[in-house]
Amino acid sequence: MNKLRYTVLTAALMAASSAYATNGYFLPGSGFRSQGMGGVGIAYGRDALSVAANPANAVNTGMRGDIGVGIFNPERGASVYPDPATPVVGFGFFGNTESDSKYFIVPEMGFTMPLTDRLHVGLAVVGNGGMNTNYPENFFATGTVPTDKKLGVDLNQLLVPISVAYKVNEQHAIGASLVLAETRFRAYGMDSFVNFDAFFPITSDPAHLTNQGFDYSYGAGIKLGWLGSFFDDRLSVGLAYTSRTYMSKFDKYRGLFAEQGDFDIPENYGIGVAFKPRKNLVIAADVFRINYSDIASVGNPGMCVDTNPTSGGFCIPSITDPTKELGNDNGMGFGWKDQTVYKLGIQYGVNKRLQVRAGYNYGKSPIPDDPNFGGDNAVTFNLLAPATVEHHYSLGFTYKANENLEVTGTYMYVASNSQGSGNLNIIDHGDFNMHQNLFALSLGWVLDPGPKTQEEYGDADWAGINFDGWYAGLGFGQSKYEDVDQTSANTRTEGWKVYAGYQFNKYLGVEGGYVNLNDMSGIKGTVRTNIDTDAWALSAVLSYPVTNKLSVMGKAGMAYMLADVRTKNGAALAVTKGDDSYEPTYGVGVKYALLDNLDVRAEWDRYDRSNMNIDLISAGMAVKF
Repeated sequence: MNKLRYTVLTAALMAASSAYATNGYFLPGSGFRSQGMGGVGIAYGRDALSVAANPANAVNTGMRGDIGVGIFNPERGASVYPDPATPVVGFGFFGNTESDSKYFIVPEMGFTMPLTDRLHVGLAVVGNGGMNTNYPENFFATGTVPTDKKLGVDLNQLLVPISVAYKVNEQHAIGASLVLAETRFRAYGMDSFVNFDAFFPITSDPAHLTNQGFDYSYGAGIKLGWLGSFFDDRLSVGLAYTSRTYMSKFDKYRGLFAEQGDFDIPENYGIGVAFKPRKNLVIAADVFRINYSDIASVGNPGMCVDTNPTSGGFCIPSITDPTKELGNDNGMGFGWKDQTVYKLGIQYGVNKRLQVRAGYNYGKSPIPDDPNFGGDNAVTFNLLAPATVEHHYSLGFTYKANENLEVTGTYMYVASNSQGSGNLNIIDHGDFNMHQNLFALSLGWVLDPGPKTQEEYGDADWAGINFDGWYAGLGFGQSKYEDVDQTSANTRTEGWKVYAGYQFNKYLGVEGGYVNLNDMSGIKGTVRTNIDTDAWALSAVLSYPVTNKLSVMGKAGMAYMLADVRTKNGAALAVTKGDDSYEPTYGVGVKYALLDNLDVRAEWDRYDRSNMNIDLISAGMAVKF
């Protein structure tokens, strides 16, 4: 029991580093396998993470454990500019800026098991979602607040549903979960809001609005589910309901969030259907509703539209309604509306080892366009939390390496979407946009498969590509820009890579893949420089087995490096240009065979640019097929 408790705690701490903004700030699905099918899961779930979508799914998952890791890449940008007809004087920043911190590691884990033929239990550790921005230019800068004072927010939520499911008969199952929750939050760089409070009250507590470091909130809710099977298991229907999750307050930010720092997780519910025209073909769809408007800090209208001519067209809360000040019970929020999400997924069992899947997910942005709801000025806050994306497209697979190991991969692309408006508070005009990528790999240890799992793989024997000698993996760590010609520079940041390779024998192999070296920022004189670099690399790999399980590695090859160089000289608009080239790469590492099909690796790679070297130190895993 102690081991289980420590494992859950470790996963919880890992998940606290993740950040999202997809269906509002909720994840598009429960687990990477689900996200490969557009996030469906209310009527169809086969891994341990699916109990987070519907606890009744546990009756179909068997006895298994799942653990996975993904690399989440949200690209967020903002544009702030004056209205040519009525230019505003005194604003410190006009132009375009992109958020830093573009890559996040996303872990997940869970297990399910039957206690009897009818009674099943499960536990999952999943991220519910979040929001993150880290702008190098402060577009709220006014007066004494400099434009190079970083601006942003960091919100993420972790859920731990402890589930029980009961199979009423062959057609119906019910389930319930106690959902434990943790939320972490910080805000920084919003000093202009505090400074303005000296002239007109905008917050009920200026000392607890920004720059207070991380604060934590804890709470719990209830999730209920039903799952029905009809027409000889060809049709499944599911219902899921999650109560409002009541959380403790963010005391450090009681001057920012409504109700003195309250930030509960909203009630949500949905219906799902899954249709199997043949046993190895599944078509599933969910309709899911999130009641964001019930949470005051999220749903309360943004800064209202003020018709008082003495305010220059801006909404000043103390003039229109003092009860709307930040932190009060009716304090201003993000102005989000309730969101309905539509999910569609398809899965096909190619043969006894391989399943492939695809999906689509759509949810209209919860950020309002209606100015009567504070829609225009809601943009002011939502520049910090641009949950504007709507269309999600995904692909995935599950490969059954042996009777006990499943390897699942998922890629999700979230299309760019923009929103914006003018005559705003603090700034004049503002637009924001975001698009996302997710790469994920998970492992499932199947001790006792669910009742329908094997038939969904298909009947044909594996007769495709011989994967003997092939492997694929990912690594996550830190990149460092060396030999930087800057007076002051931030040269360390997150870095990661995904790769595939072929082992000719125990000594020689070749591997190639995509490497993201993230960015560095520096200042020299009045010029600020930001360099964002990624690469496509191909290398020969030499391995020497020290023991049966431990090997040392050396590698050398070439990389096509793509760099975006962004410079800003004083108050001038930023200029971006590309700097692409072929460069040598080399490195060393160690690998350890944790399982027959799984290596863990630690590596150092250098990308040897002519004007600047970049190092990547990473740890990760590789799956051998």
